[in-house]
Amino acid sequence: MITGRTLKRAFHAVAAGLVLGLLLPASHAGRPAALAQDTLRAVAVVNDEVISMLDLFMRTRLVALSSGIQVTPESQSRLQQQVLRRLIDERLQLQEAARLSITISDEEVTEALDDIARRNKMSNEQFEAMLKRGQILPSTLQEQVKAGLAWRRVLRVRLVPTIVIADEEVDDVVARLKAGQGGSQINLSEIYLEIDSVQVEDEVRREAIGLLEELRGGGDFSALAGQFSQSATAAKGGNIGWIEESQLPEELASAVRGMRPGEVNGPVRGLTGYYILHLKDRKAISGGEDTVRLTQIFLELPPDGQDSERALRLAEAEALRGQIDSCETAAEVAETAGASGSGDLGMMKVKDLSPQLQNVVRSLPLEQPSEPMTIAGSLTILVVCERQGGVIDRDRIQQNLMTQRLEILARRYLRDLRRQANVDLRL
Repeated sequence: MITGRTLKRAFHAVAAGLVLGLLLPASHAGRPAALAQDTLRAVAVVNDEVISMLDLFMRTRLVALSSGIQVTPESQSRLQQQVLRRLIDERLQLQEAARLSITISDEEVTEALDDIARRNKMSNEQFEAMLKRGQILPSTLQEQVKAGLAWRRVLRVRLVPTIVIADEEVDDVVARLKAGQGGSQINLSEIYLEIDSVQVEDEVRREAIGLLEELRGGGDFSALAGQFSQSATAAKGGNIGWIEESQLPEELASAVRGMRPGEVNGPVRGLTGYYILHLKDRKAISGGEDTVRLTQIFLELPPDGQDSERALRLAEAEALRGQIDSCETAAEVAETAGASGSGDLGMMKVKDLSPQLQNVVRSLPLEQPSEPMTIAGSLTILVVCERQGGVIDRDRIQQNLMTQRLEILARRYLRDLRRQANVDLRL
């Protein structure tokens, strides 16, 4: 498992040379004491907590590495303002968690780092080697992960219990979806940058333009969304998923209409911030028979196995199920752990499935794994990746409304923390 101690040992020998050799211009050569002092100078102070030049430099390198951006003085200069804003927000989130006596254990951080390695289809050793090659100190990624875990827990404690979605709200969405059958549906991703006061609008717009330049220069949209987007979709690389154009605010729908699959557009001014949009695909909405696209994880059972062997196999299936939180991760699990027959099953009519599977598929929320099922002497986990036709999942609609409401409240929460904080910028 990836631990802070392991990574710290790996970087101990290179950290000093890295900072002194890359952080400041060559004109400072021969002045190592001054250079070392400069790496520790404050670029911001957040409620008496310092963010150092080293913190900013290391996070910028991490962003560049994860986003496929070549590390140059120019790219670092373009990214550092966005990175500093993110570091300030994370410091505020950690401070709020501490105020509420919310703690994140080292074990939780380690588990999250292991998950990042797995999602990148790397072993822990490969992941550690990648960070070492990028000359990134271990605390950089650890602190980012810790802040994310802490903020999600803050939101669960403070906001989630206050959210109630009325049946009438779900009914309104169902009516719009039924009215939209026969129209178009898009697979969309976003990067959202909030404008929390009129004084910072120009700055936020410049940051959005800078990110757009990085994307058009070959930067990875998903990675940049994960690092900078202030929407809840950042946790999924900015992926909104398949939605009807009618569900978008008019300013976004208007921007999307002229886009072709694969294109990136922005910055688009929304009601509360700027958006960068990535149109992944477009299709017509079917109004005919119910069809679904399924991914299957298929695990063979020993034909005449003992109860203990079957129990072990079931435990393995449950462990795999716990790794799935989207169709993307389902596909990864199917590729690496499933038996022959695992993977994307394509689009199929629900009526052609067995009665048992029809019931499972109709009740299963999108992109969520089913319980392991015994089918024809084997264990199967199903994930519904797409639905077309008349099936409308009210539970999924309610969950989406919950997510949207939580996102709005979370933005207000963080905006209030910013306004109440004493932030001294020194960059």
